[in-house]
Amino acid sequence: MSVKGNSVYDFIIQQIKMGDIVPGQTLTERAIANEIGVSRTPIREAFKKLIEQGLMEYEPHKGVKVTLYSKEKIEDLYEIRELLEGLSVGRIAESHSAEDIKLLENYIELAEKEAEQGSLIRLSEINSEFHNTLARLSGNHYLLEIMSDLQMQISLLMSQSLSNKGRPYENIQEHRMIINAIKTGDKSLAEETAKFHVRKSRDNILLKIKGD
Repeated sequence: MSVKGNSVYDFIIQQIKMGDIVPGQTLTERAIANEIGVSRTPIREAFKKLIEQGLMEYEPHKGVKVTLYSKEKIEDLYEIRELLEGLSVGRIAESHSAEDIKLLENYIELAEKEAEQGSLIRLSEINSEFHNTLARLSGNHYLLEIMSDLQMQISLLMSQSLSNKGRPYENIQEHRMIINAIKTGDKSLAEETAKFHVRKSRDNILLKIKGD
């Protein structure tokens, strides 16, 4: 297999999402270089980026380890996400356009199509795009920046959550509930609907890691 330098990061992310590289697994520059046919420099750069994003941890004299999320780490991450998602959706409920609603509803249509085809990786990507769009539509630059930093960790955890039986369709329905709450213009309702969705996502991830 040959992967261009700029794609090393994407290759590793894809392998994690597919389950070919698993949480807790140690990776070395040499092993990756042999597998994908690139020099160690782009691999080192990819590792650095993954560590900065919290997706990997440096192990002295060993290499890097894919972050293994404990119950406590997941709860901490989703506690922050719940607050941010509630803030985003509440702000959108107070001020949104017909175009904003149409954009969000388009993600529902895309997700339904991928769910029918059983494409969990693409479904996870659409999920991330939906939530990134919520952060952007909030109009708060700092909120968008913080959510962007967290989103990659969340998206990898979501890949696990969406593999639970029936969860893809539940997730889509919860997204639809968020959009409907936004349409009402009721800030409190929108905030609570978003927070409910985040708690459900958290519970499904915890269920998945418990089962594993």
